[in-house]
Amino acid sequence: MIGRAAALVVALSVPGVADARAQQTPVNDEVRAAARTISGGDREAGLSRLEALAGAGDLDAHNLLGELYSGIGGVQRDRPKSCEHFRIAREARASAAHNYGQCLWEGAFGQRELVEARVWYQRGADGGFLQAKCALGNMLIAGDGGPADPERGLALCREAAEAGEPNAQADMGDHYGAGSGVAQDYIEAARWYRLAAAQDQRNAAFQLGALHWNGLGTPVDLEAAGDWFERAYGVGRSDAAKLVARAALIRAGEANLDGARRVELLNRAGRWLRVAMEEDPDPEERARAAVRLAQVSAEVPQPLP
Repeated sequence: MIGRAAALVVALSVPGVADARAQQTPVNDEVRAAARTISGGDREAGLSRLEALAGAGDLDAHNLLGELYSGIGGVQRDRPKSCEHFRIAREARASAAHNYGQCLWEGAFGQRELVEARVWYQRGADGGFLQAKCALGNMLIAGDGGPADPERGLALCREAAEAGEPNAQADMGDHYGAGSGVAQDYIEAARWYRLAAAQDQRNAAFQLGALHWNGLGTPVDLEAAGDWFERAYGVGRSDAAKLVARAALIRAGEANLDGARRVELLNRAGRWLRVAMEEDPDPEERARAAVRLAQVSAEVPQPLP
């Protein structure tokens, strides 16, 4: 499920790390000071301090380094290093147990180890880490790493979602949208996505855009779809920019549209095509955005802003 992929929950505030309202893990004062150094802009000094603390056996430092080396807080992604830090901290920190389970689930050590992933998600859940409950629940629903138990799996996800965990809320939206472990219900899916999106869960905003785009549980509404895709982009879904542009382009082609409004929509499309051309994770999509931008620029009677 897409919510499960957003597996990281940082110990404290470092820019770009996690949803603002995600469950946090308390840390000691020295690690907190190093994190403040990073968030204050001195990334190298903060990382150096954390590495020294980790070398001395500080499990809070290992846990935060695991978060940072996942490619957040402006730190270059090094997933094997990230997962090794989580492995060291897994016994002592419920969040690290969860994140180590995620490493095993995705195959970060070379191959997917689903049986062991279940074990560590369970450890995280037993330690009170809400996100681990739904990660384990997703495995139970799918039958990954052991027997399927959709009823228990859905109950675990629902428990975490009802407690306010945004990734679990997004996963509940996925389950209702796909009809996995529960009867398919796009209206209920949208309800869960809205709860998660209110906490800046990026996949939830993206999925709300898709529901409005396709008219699932709601009339087709490209304006709302574009707005949700824009919001998804704002919280980390760089692949949403091209969809903001496409929604505007389709709307610009509607019959009997006022000329000024059409130009406004074409300009909007052009702005987002520029973003997609530079930031979309798919090279082919970046190339398509460049072609579309040239076409849009030729149609607009004045230079695009």
